[in-house]
Amino acid sequence: MSEQSAESDGFLPVNLMLQGRSCLVVGGGRVAAHKAKRLLDSGAVVTVVSPQFGEEMSALAEESHVPKISFIQREFREGDLEDMFLVFAATNNLKTNYHILDNARQKGVIACGIDKSWKQGDFITPAAIQKDELTVAISTGGRSCRRSRLVKENLERHVETVETASLLVMGTSHNYLSVDQREAFHLVGRRLDKAGQMLMQVWGLHEFILLNTCNRIELIAVVSQNETVDTLLERILGFDALGPEHYYVKRGVAAFEHSCILASGLLSQTPGEKHIVSQLKETLAYGKERGWAASMMEDWMSSALHVSKDIRSETTPYLEGGEIEDMAMSYLEWACGSLRDRRLLVLGTGDIGSGLVERVVEKKPAYNCQWFYHRQRPEVSDPAADYVQVQSLNELKDCLSEADVVVCATASAGHVLHQGHAPFFDQEKELTIVDLAMPRNVAPELENLSPNIDVVDLDDLKHWYRRKAADMARVYEVSKEVVDRHQEYYDKIVHSFQGGNASE
Repeated sequence: MSEQSAESDGFLPVNLMLQGRSCLVVGGGRVAAHKAKRLLDSGAVVTVVSPQFGEEMSALAEESHVPKISFIQREFREGDLEDMFLVFAATNNLKTNYHILDNARQKGVIACGIDKSWKQGDFITPAAIQKDELTVAISTGGRSCRRSRLVKENLERHVETVETASLLVMGTSHNYLSVDQREAFHLVGRRLDKAGQMLMQVWGLHEFILLNTCNRIELIAVVSQNETVDTLLERILGFDALGPEHYYVKRGVAAFEHSCILASGLLSQTPGEKHIVSQLKETLAYGKERGWAASMMEDWMSSALHVSKDIRSETTPYLEGGEIEDMAMSYLEWACGSLRDRRLLVLGTGDIGSGLVERVVEKKPAYNCQWFYHRQRPEVSDPAADYVQVQSLNELKDCLSEADVVVCATASAGHVLHQGHAPFFDQEKELTIVDLAMPRNVAPELENLSPNIDVVDLDDLKHWYRRKAADMARVYEVSKEVVDRHQEYYDKIVHSFQGGNASE
């Protein structure tokens, strides 16, 4: 209940600390027995006064083997309120309940009346769920007990799923599917939001983010361990159409280990690249903005990023450093020879596009580069302005005939270069197109337009740029050793939502 609605209804939700306090229940029926049981569960010392005891109260008397409840079989007397902290007026007589509430107010004893007498009391008892140290209370301010009960029953099921929750990573990457196979599963634009909306309806999925990079699609989530839930997640992501060898599912410690190694960049197409850090942060921010993620995912990603720093530090000696932009530039220099006299077109102003332009400017002298943007024009400072010409993508067609190399790295969900650009190419001129985007920016049929056009995608680069000097088996071994040394981060995350249950 919001603060504003609580004030307007005249209710302030509180938890009374009743351990060892003396409390009185007047009444012997089913409702009175329920109130007495809740007081006992709260640690109170309970006295029950009633001329008669129903089945539930009699059963409570038989079950009570501790001296925290006593039964007095007679009518209520004003002296029964002496030294009491609170009283429940729970008889089936409205006049008697009013009498008890009036006397309680005179003696400074907080009181609660049942049924029609509740408005004369000091507090009401909301519907409540208790699980270990967790307590959830639901109240409609006495207006709709049925509504409270429905919400309670739904929340009880939710609490049960929290008790069995664990970390989950479900995804696919360049190691499982080729570019052609993987492209259909990437989530961008409306597809991303639609998938998120569908995932929000899955009972037992508590928090999640959807990571979409040029080489992988992942659901990273806190979710109950349930085969039915897994089946729903696979269906929403489209993985139910794949064989089990084409995607991965990791739980618990394995999911945490995967996230740490992922954050270190070792699972990227160029092992050790650092763009994944900003991609994870942006993904988390987007998930929080959409209401998919909150504190649990924030704690998980924060821990993974922290551990990833140690992984980077200890695996650097085994790797040749570099980002995907370095891989692309190395390929171009290998495939095209010197780029000094070539005209280079860079499409996209994100991390990769900006990184490519930075590498162009670093060359002495710099390459002849045209940088194309979609919405926001990038700033180019001196001396880069001498080598980099910034233009709108709307002007691209007028520049294609002079291009020697085109590198595509936009965030577009569709093809930026396609059949419609065919009339603008110089069919007699050799042209190398490198597509670093996912989904791809370049329509596959462009390569068939002319024998002089060479289209290179991420898979082509991966196969070319194999790190012969890197012992990746040793790199992963070292990474796992680092994660093992940080087991306390995983334990803390699981403890935060399982309430101290044993970790996996």
